[in-house]
Amino acid sequence: MAVELVGNEKLQRFIQLLANLNHASAEMLKTGNTRYLATLNDVIEEMYSIQNGSDAEEYTAIDEDAQIIYKNFDAMVAMLKSNESDTPDMATNVTVKHFLRNIFEANVRIIRDYGLA
Repeated sequence: MAVELVGNEKLQRFIQLLANLNHASAEMLKTGNTRYLATLNDVIEEMYSIQNGSDAEEYTAIDEDAQIIYKNFDAMVAMLKSNESDTPDMATNVTVKHFLRNIFEANVRIIRDYGLA
């Protein structure tokens, strides 16, 4: 899909958010540090506010992957909240990594769909 960025500030912001999501999710996958959750939350909330409900092709074409991002993030947060201690156990870590990898892969597909990679 060819996207027109010139004069489309909303799409430019969405693409910046994709880059931020890519960086934060990659760092969290690499380090396992949950401090990136706040960043991920802010980025994903803003992405949702831009993309959800839009009938513009640049957003409807990526809806399936966007939904993967939103739903996996919600599941990851729920999993971390359900953990019984302050330190996630092995099962929680494995599951959170799985959700995070799904987010990262969906993000990469959107970047490719936009022709940015």
